[in-house]
Amino acid sequence: MRQQELCARCHSRRGQFWEDYEFGKPLLNTHRLALLTPDLYYADGQIKDEVFEHGSFLQSRMQAKGVSCSDCHEPHSAKLRAAGGKVCLQCHLATRYESPRHHFHPAGSPGADCLACHAPTTTYMVVHPRHDHSFRIPRPDLSVKLGVPNACNRCHQDQSAQWAADQVRTWYGKVPVGHQQFAEALHAGSLNAPGARELLLALVKNEEQPPIARASGVVLLGQRLNPAAFEALRPLLTETDPLLRSTAARALEALPPELKARQLLSLLDDPVRQVRIDAARTLAAVPSEMLTGNQRQAVQRGGVEYIKSEQTNAERPESYLNIGLIHIDQGQFEPAEAAYLAALELEPTFTQAAVNLADLYRLQGRDADGEKTLRQALTLDPQSAAAHHALGLLLIRQKRLLEALAALAEAARLGSDNARYGYVYAVALNGVGQSQPAIQTLETVLAKHPNDRDTLMALAAFQRGAGNLDAARTYARRLAALEPDNPEVRVLLRQVEAKN
Repeated sequence: MRQQELCARCHSRRGQFWEDYEFGKPLLNTHRLALLTPDLYYADGQIKDEVFEHGSFLQSRMQAKGVSCSDCHEPHSAKLRAAGGKVCLQCHLATRYESPRHHFHPAGSPGADCLACHAPTTTYMVVHPRHDHSFRIPRPDLSVKLGVPNACNRCHQDQSAQWAADQVRTWYGKVPVGHQQFAEALHAGSLNAPGARELLLALVKNEEQPPIARASGVVLLGQRLNPAAFEALRPLLTETDPLLRSTAARALEALPPELKARQLLSLLDDPVRQVRIDAARTLAAVPSEMLTGNQRQAVQRGGVEYIKSEQTNAERPESYLNIGLIHIDQGQFEPAEAAYLAALELEPTFTQAAVNLADLYRLQGRDADGEKTLRQALTLDPQSAAAHHALGLLLIRQKRLLEALAALAEAARLGSDNARYGYVYAVALNGVGQSQPAIQTLETVLAKHPNDRDTLMALAAFQRGAGNLDAARTYARRLAALEPDNPEVRVLLRQVEAKN
């Protein structure tokens, strides 16, 4: 693993957060590894954006069994130790695998090459075809089910994924599932689909699955934190893999302060820096009066290390945004304001810093300064949905409802990818007696975000209020399918069903 992490300093999608690299120390002491997020990877872990090799190799059975980079590549030239698929035959018996009985293609044809099926290429920057290093079994059945690509149809582009899936089943008499068995969980989690929590719970508990996939599931599960999720995440705080410890620490952000302290304080002394700073970030909001003197010192020390890690990228406004956020959690408003202003000085069009600064002014009772900040941000970036949304909320607080509705409407229009903007606009419309436009707005949101819980809840309530009980029941039942254990949803469903 030490060799892989040395190579990963370049051959991974990562962000550096510490300058002082030491050979032999964990990658996560200095770099934050990108997880299997939908913008970078397909749900089954295949490469999508330019992610290089390490994140893919961590998914492979080969890595799990101890294979390392230099087993296939000469470490100084990075050249393969044997040409093409022949490198695989260093370990895999040619008599078994370099045979039509295994690959079902004519000997010597492109389809008979190991790499064509198990490490297909994606071309980046026009000139760089890069192999997917997860070394997976082709799964055209997942292409049919989830829309992910597969190696078969990269060559057989005139055929459908269903054709390829049927062919694989005919050859092998079954669907070969392979080592990576997390696609459905990550797919459901990214879409907030029915059953997502149960699939994610199974993934994060499954020690046979790659830690990078489990960690990706941890992040999604943290967005759905309930007692069952907490019980699944808690053991990961002592996992041997630091990626699981760090993601679990951040996933427990929503815990009550006393429970955060009980579970996470020990991680402030973790040997891996990313684990320490992620624990420190989660613990920042714990009131100091709940801690002993030694615990307060440990949390303060962790906060200092977290801020120093952000200062590694002090040329980027995002770093000052993050520094401002931890100061807010610590109740330190003056340094938070300074951090947000520093972000805006670096990049005046970085509207998220303006939105956060305006929210800080709200906490201080300075909405006049907040309005000035947001209007300045919109002058520089009139297409910012976040700034329009924040301005709308500010105007509602000031009872300037017509102006607020205009701002919230613009946020919903510009930020249709964010269901929250349309939902809040609809709630505001309903609040001023415009129930039918509110319902229409929510239906537009739902068409793009069919699993958004808040939108479904509001539609059921608004339709019931408008006397449209059949529609209310439809939305309540859809919501119950997504949240069968939610007591609030059960009450709503009973209410609308009782009026049948």
